[in-house]
Amino acid sequence: MLPYSEQEVLAANVNPSTGLATDYLNLFNEAIMLFEMGLDMPDMAEELADWKKHSYVEHFEKSGFEMKDIVISAYHHAPAELRCDFDDVCERALSVFDSSIDILMSSNLEDDAARVDLTERLRDMKALVIEMDSHIHGRADMTKSLQSEVDALF
Repeated sequence: MLPYSEQEVLAANVNPSTGLATDYLNLFNEAIMLFEMGLDMPDMAEELADWKKHSYVEHFEKSGFEMKDIVISAYHHAPAELRCDFDDVCERALSVFDSSIDILMSSNLEDDAARVDLTERLRDMKALVIEMDSHIHGRADMTKSLQSEVDALF
């Protein structure tokens, strides 16, 4: 049971059903935007040097978000299985983003093979954000079910 009202939880952009907040995705969306710019303008890739991976709780602890205590408490009160699944996706995302940024910053973007690899990594990064979003909004099971149906067709 959360020590906050539903209004407080909603005001903090927390989904009351899952206990998770979409604001965490800003960490990844910013990196995606800079990554895309870095593919077209290599000088912009340097902006990614400041990107640091943070767990969900670390992200909010380090933020200036005034309702971070509500967000962190809601996360700790989220259903354990849901939180565990979400954390697994977040760990994968942090790893993929971190390695992709390192590769972008050390690549020769005039090399077609490097550009293809980085474009595929960008696609994977976007897919991971969508997967995290599905957990935040309580649609992860529906997404898994749809994917299973698509896989069965092939």
